Order: sequence, then structure tokens, then C-alpha cells
Amino acid sequence: MQKKARHTMALLAALMLLAACQYDGIVSNIREDMRGNDSLAISFGNGVIDAPVRTRSLTMLSEHTSTMGVWGWQTTKVGVVGCLFRDQEVTFNSEIGLWSYSPEKYWEEGSSYRFYAYAPHGNSVPNANVAIDEETGHISITGVTLSGSNTMSTNARAKLYGTFKNVDDIDWMIDRTGRLVPKEQIRNKVIFNMQHILAKFNVKVNTSSSISATSTYVVLDSISIGRFLSKADFSQILDHSPIMGNADDEAAQEWQIDSSNPLYTLQGTRYATVDKDGCYVIESLLIPQNVNESQMVKISYTLHFEDARTEHYTYNFNLNQAFNSFNCSYNYTLYITIGPDVITFDAGSDIWENEWESNQWIK
Repeated sequence: MQKKARHTMALLAALMLLAACQYDGIVSNIREDMRGNDSLAISFGNGVIDAPVRTRSLTMLSEHTSTMGVWGWQTTKVGVVGCLFRDQEVTFNSEIGLWSYSPEKYWEEGSSYRFYAYAPHGNSVPNANVAIDEETGHISITGVTLSGSNTMSTNARAKLYGTFKNVDDIDWMIDRTGRLVPKEQIRNKVIFNMQHILAKFNVKVNTSSSISATSTYVVLDSISIGRFLSKADFSQILDHSPIMGNADDEAAQEWQIDSSNPLYTLQGTRYATVDKDGCYVIESLLIPQNVNESQMVKISYTLHFEDARTEHYTYNFNLNQAFNSFNCSYNYTLYITIGPDVITFDAGSDIWENEWESNQWIK
């Protein structure tokens, strides 16, 4: 028994020596590729969304997109500044849960670094161009175009999706401040804090008590809201998510509208059954813009009775009765209550991830 144990220990020692040799070989290869630079590869972790302003658990970047673009500069210990990453595409592998890029770059002892990022990478978006001001780290995106994609286009839901991975419209995000890595903190993964730069618009529809008392069920035949600006260019000015009510933030003109591009009308879920608990029929992205008097909400619905009778209703009202504007990085919700004689609505806004609730109804 003792002899067998000695053989086992010898085998383990041999395996450990082999593993050590393999590791030494890998490190040796890295050092050779780096021409003697004794450091490890620069790696990027899963970014977070709006971390400084969130009150709930963090949302991870990989839940929204699978690519990001990265710029990075290195300042050596003798003060020489060089660009390491120039709009480098970094890709998320969902099977292993890691972000990667090629060819890899490596930390250098005594150097400090600064990184900036946006998502998704511009290569995946036709007709969009992304650039950076190398002095300020401010990111610009030209050719941002929306067509009115709606996560609720086919099925109304009790809850919002929250992400736009499966629609044509791109949910653009940037890290507004960038990541500064002093020489004492190299070798750690670089984690970006992304902020949405578009606005999010939601519509929720429910029924009044008078409807539930007189009919068996209600079908929302259609809802359309228009018309919205479809194309603009973004140039970063702020180094933080815009704060609603802050005059300086609201005055910052980060979006330049292309008024020559055709407007579009946003369509909600058709033929959705609605009850008093309500359901979302629109969750869509918007280019930040003012709301004018010509933008209308048009809603049609049908009451179905037990005796097979139906009653059809159509209402129109101005969108600017609910909102004056849609601003960068915020989430807007229009609540509509439908009834046989009157339609009422409520409206509110909050940070991107929060659903706004109100007890005050506007008639």
C-alpha cells in the first residue's frame, strides 16, 4: 500500500512538472512575441449599464449586445504616448462568457493606460461611422438611423423586454468617461460602464372598470404614433448620463438631426386582447427630439359582448399632451386606459431601466 502511494505521488509530481513546463513554455512564447516584455494580455470584462445611476442589480453589456469597439492609449514610464487600440472590435463568446479580440496586446510594467468604448461595434451597422476625439475621449457616431422597430410588434406583454438585440434598430451605447488605469492597477480586466444615448419609448394599454362590467373582452385593433425623426448624428459633449431637470445637461446639443430623411410612424401590437391589468404594446427606441403638434396617437379597439355583439371605437389625441420632448438616455412611458365613452392617459419618464408609475390620471 505504501509502495503504491509512493508511485502515485511520483506520478502527480511528474504531471505537475509537465504542467509547469507547458506553462513556462506558453509564458516564454508570450515573452518572445512581446520582445521580452514581461506582462500579461490586456483583457476586457463584461461591461455594466448605467452603473452610477442604477438602484437595482446591474445589467450586463452582454445582455444587450455581443460586440463593442475599443480605443486605448498607453503612456510609458518615460512619458511616451502610443495608441494600442484603434476602434478594436471586441466580441462576446456566450459559450464561455468572455470578451476577446485579436491580436492580443499586453500590459507593460510602469505604464499607465486610458480606454474608451462604445457598443455595438460599427462594423455590424451599415452606413454608421464612429470616431473619437483623442484628446477628450469624446465619441461621435454619424448616420444613426431608426425605422420604428418595436419589441412588441407581434405579441403584447405584461412586462418590457428591456433589450433590443432582436430588432433592426440599434441600441447605441457609449462609455462617457472612459477607463483610466494607473500603473499600480494594470493586469486587471478593463470593465466599461456604458450608457444608452437614444431614448426609449413605451406604451401600455389597459381597460377601465366600465368596460369590464359591460363586455366579455376587449381587443386593441391597432395603435399608431407618429411621426418621428429617423436619422441623426451624435457628438458626445457630456461626461456623464444627462440629468433630467439639469439646465446645463438639457442644453447640451449632442444630437444633430438630419431633417431630410423621411419620418416614420410607430406601430403597436395589433389585435391584442387587453384587460384591466394591461399590457405593453410598444417598446421602441427614439432619436432624442422635441414633440410637435402634428404628432398624433391613433388608437382603435373593439368591445366583444356575450351575445356576439361588437362595438368599435377610434380615438385620436396629440402626443404633445403627454410629452414635450424625448431626451437622451431616458425612458418614457405612455399609459392609456380605454373605455366605452372616454379614453384617459398618463405619462411619465425615468432612467432607462426603471418603469415609471403614477397614480395621477389625466383626462
